[in-house]
Amino acid sequence: PNIIHFVFGLKEQCDDFLFCYYLAVYSAYIINKPDLIFFYYHYIPKGTWWQKLLEIPVIKLEKVNIPTHIGSKEIKFLAHKADKVRMEKIFEKGGVYMDIDTISVKPYTHLLKNDVVLGKQEPYVGICNAIMMTKPKSEFFRIWLDKYEENFKTNGWNESSIDLPYKLSKKYPDLLLVLEPEVFFKPSYNNTFSIFNGKSDISDKLITLHLWEKMSLRYLKNINDWNWAKKNSETLYGKLIINLICKKSIIE
Repeated sequence: PNIIHFVFGLKEQCDDFLFCYYLAVYSAYIINKPDLIFFYYHYIPKGTWWQKLLEIPVIKLEKVNIPTHIGSKEIKFLAHKADKVRMEKIFEKGGVYMDIDTISVKPYTHLLKNDVVLGKQEPYVGICNAIMMTKPKSEFFRIWLDKYEENFKTNGWNESSIDLPYKLSKKYPDLLLVLEPEVFFKPSYNNTFSIFNGKSDISDKLITLHLWEKMSLRYLKNINDWNWAKKNSETLYGKLIINLICKKSIIE
């Protein structure tokens, strides 16, 4: 189904909702024309760009409990709590999951014919769960969820969310489509500088770009509105925002 899922606000919100977070949801709406956008939260965000996000016609807010365990294993890290929410929601409802640090570039519609679509990351080779597509209750996601607790490590990081789906994609290649990093995850986490600095062109293969917030927050927190793109129009992120401005103008 052409519905999109975002997860945010699993910790108390002291800071305002960033412009780049708004762009993640708004660009997904403008580019992909989804029937619904589910926004899962526990603590409600705040700020100017949060209020703008609420104007998106197809947004549907859904409050969730904060996960504490994967089976019998305690969850310590915020990212793993978000992992649990996203996995359960997308398995149940189907659709497209995107991290809040993404920006949509061109439609993914042609990919919806597949049961499951995931993307590879590099240089640490694995499946990145920042962007995922699946039909409701797909076989691949059922197997992934069945093995999740067994592989999960409370003090680990990649085991269940990156390594496990990669191994399963090799074992059950007929259950999914695996895309190369250029579609979602390139530039990669070790090269976020090139997203926000210097001259760069938009790859023809790029559909939605993951911005690797953990590595790029120093840039994202200083991008406060649309005007950043005018001053940084040669950068990749600047070009992606300008691309969005053009599409926004056509629609409006």
